[in-house]
Amino acid sequence: MAKSGDYTIENLYEPGYNKFKPGDSVPYYLGKQNLIPASQMGGHTDPRTAAQLNELSHKLNVGTQVMEVGTLDMPTFDTIPKQHWEEIRRKAKLAGADLSLHAPIQDMDPAGFGQQGWDASKRELVERQLKDVIDKAAILDKSGNLPVTIHGSNTSGSTFKMVDGKKEYEMLVGVDKATGQLVPMKHDERYLPHPGVPKTDFTPERQLESANLTQWDTEVDKVIFQKENADRLLSENFPVGKELFEQMQSIEDPKERSTFFNSLPQTQKEVLMNLRTASSHLHDSELSVRSMFSKAYKYGTDEQKEKLTDLAKRYTEQLYGGLELDKIKVIDGKMAPTPEQERTLIHSQKDLQNQSKAIHFFAEELREINPNMLQTVEDFSIEKGSETFANVALHSYKEHGEGAPVVSIENLYQGMGFSQGEDLKNLVEKSQERFVKKAVEEEKMSKSEAEKIAKKLIGVTFDIGHLNVSRGHGFDEKQLVKEAEAIKKHVKHVHITDNFGYSDTHLPIGMGNVPVQALLEALGDEGERAKKINEVGGWFQHFKTNPFGELLGAAGSQIYTTSEGPTWAHAPAFQQSYLEGYGQMLPDTHYQTFGAGFSQLPQSLGGSRGQTGQGRMGGGGF
Repeated sequence: MAKSGDYTIENLYEPGYNKFKPGDSVPYYLGKQNLIPASQMGGHTDPRTAAQLNELSHKLNVGTQVMEVGTLDMPTFDTIPKQHWEEIRRKAKLAGADLSLHAPIQDMDPAGFGQQGWDASKRELVERQLKDVIDKAAILDKSGNLPVTIHGSNTSGSTFKMVDGKKEYEMLVGVDKATGQLVPMKHDERYLPHPGVPKTDFTPERQLESANLTQWDTEVDKVIFQKENADRLLSENFPVGKELFEQMQSIEDPKERSTFFNSLPQTQKEVLMNLRTASSHLHDSELSVRSMFSKAYKYGTDEQKEKLTDLAKRYTEQLYGGLELDKIKVIDGKMAPTPEQERTLIHSQKDLQNQSKAIHFFAEELREINPNMLQTVEDFSIEKGSETFANVALHSYKEHGEGAPVVSIENLYQGMGFSQGEDLKNLVEKSQERFVKKAVEEEKMSKSEAEKIAKKLIGVTFDIGHLNVSRGHGFDEKQLVKEAEAIKKHVKHVHITDNFGYSDTHLPIGMGNVPVQALLEALGDEGERAKKINEVGGWFQHFKTNPFGELLGAAGSQIYTTSEGPTWAHAPAFQQSYLEGYGQMLPDTHYQTFGAGFSQLPQSLGGSRGQTGQGRMGGGGF
């Protein structure tokens, strides 16, 4: 060690890599050697271009052994020529690289949401597009179950916050099951008109419950209101005009009916007009109540459908004077009642008061069978999206067999659907369940075989950066780990990226506050085996370099394939680097001199290095 004033030079020659401290020389080092082996450290191509073949060449040149290809949108994906897919496969094989594929994102919601809300035809379109993506993936690897990452959702989702260690809705996004429109609900404080004006917390869950109850009650009340308008007219006119109304209704020819009406005195005309109005109100009421019944049956639970089936029978019996319609014969698709049954049907059609009673009974019974037309977007998307994923996975297996590409569903960040581990787990398991049912019914598989294939071909791409965005909503590291643990058994693939918890900025790991080590360890054996794709688009965009070296250093990946030896985090110390963002601050000659032997010393000091008249340690003379 040499001293000059308060300036000290020591440890000029390091005895080996074990003496270096990566944490000092590599500020983004995550603190664990071989956290991610170099063989699992993947990268991705630029998703904004169809030139994926060219992109792959550039990315493989730095030594990446795992690469994910794919584009942001389907039109760009469709611009990739079919010949390029085969060339991408060949190039990766020559380089000894493993491939994965990211399905397009934009306007590709698996549940069927678009700009105008949910639409069944939109879901079917996305399903067809994803099947095409699967077929392209099969070209890249015909036997290795190549993972295809598909966003679980590409629409708005509920957001969650942590309050005193408990997870609560920050904003619940509901979906109207009939219209497909999204309905956001936030926490609200309401004041009650009671002594002291007390305040009550109106949580998003309570708002959803209230909205469902209010919406259904309002529909029933509209039916009752129309019926009551008819009742007022009936009470005044039906007792005196019943026979006249029935007589007029029995006239089938419109001209004869008009002649009959014009022949009546004005008082009787007014009675008939009032009864016609009452009949119109009842007709509208019946149409409304039938629409409600259809909605309840379409969107209700299995238990509710059983109740509705019984209700329909009781309603028709009351409406048609106790006549059981299922007892009427049907010939060539048309009802063929007996003469007695015919008379009962005709009489019931003319009995307005009986119709009113039947409609009232029907409406009030329906009030108790509320199908809850507003549903959380997560529950709705699980129901619709699982159909897409099951169909796509079944297509993958039918077309490509045992080596079929894997449907790997990715978690999203807060503000999008499936940001929470439990919701994603439910989506995967519902998709697997539907796959099994379809495989057994349509492909005649055994249930045990179908279950095995479902678990193999439907899983999760876990994105640790997406999960970390929950930090901005009050989640801490332990709570993030719990979210990861909820879906660990389904993990097939991993995306790693860093951010500061407020937006999905796609930094290289070690440059934000994502607890990379804790989250990877939370994934267990499944996560350890999975390839790790570094999504570093934010770095590419702003700094225009490939951060592969920084990634290897941050993850403490080993330089050599043996179990012992230095990691890439030690590399800067081997180079005797003096980098602080401004480039090499001292002359190259300085570093070539130290540790290089006497032959590299200037001639003035007994070596062979030439001198040009400047400082000898900078490459010149005296």
